[in-house]
Amino acid sequence: MIRRNWRSILIITAIVTDIVAIVLSGFVAYFIRSFISNLPILPFNVFFQHSILFGSVFILLALILGIYRATLHSNSILLYFIAAKAYLFAVFFSLAILYIFETTVFPRKFTLLFFLIFPFLFLLGRFIFNGFIRTMQQYGYGVHNVLIAGYDNGGMAIIRRFKNFPELGYALKGIITNQKHHSLVPMEIHGVLVPRYSLTELERVITEHNIDRTFVPSTDVITNGYASVFDICKKKNVKLKVLSENSDYLLRHSHINDIAGITLYAPPRTRVDVLKRIMKRIFDLVVASGVLIIVSPILILTALAIWIESGRPIFFIQKRAAIKGGKTFNFHKFRSMVKDADEMKESLFDLNETDGALFKIKDDPRNTRVGKFIRRYSIDELPQLINVFKGEMSIVGPRPLPIGDLRKLKESKEYWHSIRDRERMKPGITGLWQISGRSNVGFREMIWLDLYYIENQSLLFDIEILFATIPTVLFGNGAY
Repeated sequence: MIRRNWRSILIITAIVTDIVAIVLSGFVAYFIRSFISNLPILPFNVFFQHSILFGSVFILLALILGIYRATLHSNSILLYFIAAKAYLFAVFFSLAILYIFETTVFPRKFTLLFFLIFPFLFLLGRFIFNGFIRTMQQYGYGVHNVLIAGYDNGGMAIIRRFKNFPELGYALKGIITNQKHHSLVPMEIHGVLVPRYSLTELERVITEHNIDRTFVPSTDVITNGYASVFDICKKKNVKLKVLSENSDYLLRHSHINDIAGITLYAPPRTRVDVLKRIMKRIFDLVVASGVLIIVSPILILTALAIWIESGRPIFFIQKRAAIKGGKTFNFHKFRSMVKDADEMKESLFDLNETDGALFKIKDDPRNTRVGKFIRRYSIDELPQLINVFKGEMSIVGPRPLPIGDLRKLKESKEYWHSIRDRERMKPGITGLWQISGRSNVGFREMIWLDLYYIENQSLLFDIEILFATIPTVLFGNGAY
């Protein structure tokens, strides 16, 4: 049970560790203050309330910035950097809240002591937490037996990462190459002999060494002689992950703190997936209801503006799907273009500024004046709340694509087979593509980001993406 729920156990333990550091910081600050003379005597609940305020803000920011979700994917140094950012923001917001609500009792020396003590106790707590992880790894918890498929395409960079970040728990059991079997001898890497196997031995090696994930050093996993890797990993229920400069760049560009790569395939966990779907549906309905109440005046004004400028229809309804040949649904948007926009599209394909199934033109001549404004600030996307209430979409998820654009794609059957997991989750109003620059991100890159999201989906991740969407919408980043 512990192995099966190791991810949840680790995240909960990290949160509890930080809460303990917050509580202890309050007690230590209170104790030190009691020795300072000429200070007014205040009831203990005043200090307790100030500690709770800072602690709540810090934990919330840590959730939004992805500290706890990244506990399983990032090294300690990166996590400390994110924690420092959360700490500085928490100090600022806590003081701002106290100022706005004009708190009559403000123990300045206690607050200063608390702010100074907390970083040290946080680091101490994390030191103990990391020791806990290393101890559990010695008993086999949080340890992953891994293979590298395609060493001839840059596998050394992956091996170096495993060595530099032992906290990730990756135990290298061998290298898979498409060279002939008789020419393979173990390689000495950092003083350790690592076995090499031919591609034809992959299935046997996975079984013998109880492999639970395979890494490839290129996003072109279905080419370069390694097309069978995907099928074998799926057959043997082994995660297939990409670790390359391309995947690293994509994750950094998406503000995702993860050095463990992008997962192209993850074995389904029936019970976990069912529970996730239930929780996600509740989250969708709660968020959609809240957003609808807040933006209802904007919806009414937008509908009036479209009707005044160009009449009906107010909404643009289009058939969309997650992948080519996948399940379709009616996708709703505010109409931002002229009425015959679809008929004009064929003549504008030469002006397309993106690739794949993404059709985008920065100064699209089909946009109306109202349309340019609502597209820039993503107001045109708000009617997709209808799709959310109908259960066809989620608040956060992969981007649905127009059926007509999907039909024009000339990708191979192997490619569509390799990204079939994109249909495992409902399409979303927002997602990693939207917070990564939207129209500035290509089609294939969008697919990799969606696959990463699907494998790592959780309510914490949805909250992280949702908050990251706010500045993207306000500043219109990558929207046209």
